Amino acid sequence: MDETSKQKHLEDADRVLSDVREHLDWSLETGEVYELKALQLLLEVTKSLHSQRDVHSLITLILDSALSFAEADRAFLMMWNGDQSPRFKMGRSYAGEYLSENDFVISHSVIDEAMAGTKPLILADAQSDEQFRKRESIINLKLRTIIVAPLRYQGQVLGVIYVDSTRPLMRYSKHHLNVMTSLADQAAIAIYNARKFETHEG
Repeated sequence: MDETSKQKHLEDADRVLSDVREHLDWSLETGEVYELKALQLLLEVTKSLHSQRDVHSLITLILDSALSFAEADRAFLMMWNGDQSPRFKMGRSYAGEYLSENDFVISHSVIDEAMAGTKPLILADAQSDEQFRKRESIINLKLRTIIVAPLRYQGQVLGVIYVDSTRPLMRYSKHHLNVMTSLADQAAIAIYNARKFETHEG
């Protein structure tokens, strides 16, 4: 994928996820109907996910979508090794820059907590969360927003999306969890299919 195409994907993801955030704001006033609209807009992102066959471009789109939706600073994708330990795969900043493995300093305790459940874990303000605010990594990194979304497909853990920010998540509502769950589910399917496609083509 050339630079022009990458920029278009980033702009498209930002546009769609901005619309999703707007509808989530409306949902605070008018109820569940706008959650459905938010999820319908999310379908535009999933269409892009499933049209990608290049794994690098696919992961870039996933991370950029998560960053835009959460209005966060950083996003990382980890893939699971055979020993079920997470391995750095890619990092992105909100500015659209790729982050290296040297930037991969995260809260592992939050990842462990998320993997113990079945849905993404969202900390809208980690510094005020009774369970997590005293964790060393959260204190040292001055983290406020943390989102961890496991990527599961047919009972298999493929990896995890990790998003964080030094700012609290603004306009947070329960619908964020539903949208992040949908994004993680669709990302897991898309990554699985892309890897299978690459293997087949190889």
